[in-house]
Amino acid sequence: MLCGGQTLTLSEGVVVPTAREPNVQKPQVFVDALKDLLSPLRGREERIALCLPDAAGHVFLLDLETTFKNRRQGLDLVRWQLKELLPDSYKNIAIDFQELGQRESGSSRVLVSAIDQQVRQQYEELLTEAGFSVALIDFQSLQIYNCFRTQIELGKDFIFVAVNQQQLSLLSVQNGILDFHRSKAGMVDAERVFQEINRTLVTYRSAHSVYARSALYLQTDWPDTQELSAAITSVFDRPAQELPSPLLSLVRSHHLNLNAADAAGMAAAIGVAESLMWDRG
Repeated sequence: MLCGGQTLTLSEGVVVPTAREPNVQKPQVFVDALKDLLSPLRGREERIALCLPDAAGHVFLLDLETTFKNRRQGLDLVRWQLKELLPDSYKNIAIDFQELGQRESGSSRVLVSAIDQQVRQQYEELLTEAGFSVALIDFQSLQIYNCFRTQIELGKDFIFVAVNQQQLSLLSVQNGILDFHRSKAGMVDAERVFQEINRTLVTYRSAHSVYARSALYLQTDWPDTQELSAAITSVFDRPAQELPSPLLSLVRSHHLNLNAADAAGMAAAIGVAESLMWDRG
């Protein structure tokens, strides 16, 4: 049950998401902000489900041709494939994966999240300093999708577009399996979103026959969605169904004093909180 929620905008430069080095540039400001934001909500709870911008790490979709009997074998296979995808400078990374399903060829489709250990450790240490324990870490694009996946029947074949906190998240699902993933920061206007999607999908749209008939969904925290909706309609050549506020189906969500844009911006937080509940079984 949702018991409360609030938002806080950090000053520019406090956190600079990057996959290469620690993100928090002003640690004490960050810790004080966490305390101000979370102390009224925490009660006796110390666990945190942490959702980071995708720029803080890497997300990959891999096809594993070799079968694996257990999670350790799966991780070994994933690490082997990542050697060809990550620069040599990425030596000390934490990875996790989720098996999504079997391809027609018999290979396993897996979703992989990777983050540099020093990036992860800084977040964990600062949250510990603020009085919390990080129980789960994931990325924004995946958790916005997770939020709506549990609320709405999206279908078997669909394209999910989210423009949230200036990050574009683009996911394509075919026959119920995630087939394509892309995220990009710096989406400050509709024209930039249009250009990025158009550039990203050049080869994908021509190689996938289901693309043209896939349902299209849009989620955003922009206060005015008219220009963005027009850009999405133009790039996909069909209108997108705008997803409702992620708070609509939550008990007691009417107690949150949030405007529509801030409520929409809660999608990733709701998604990662639900993931923590699933993780506990």
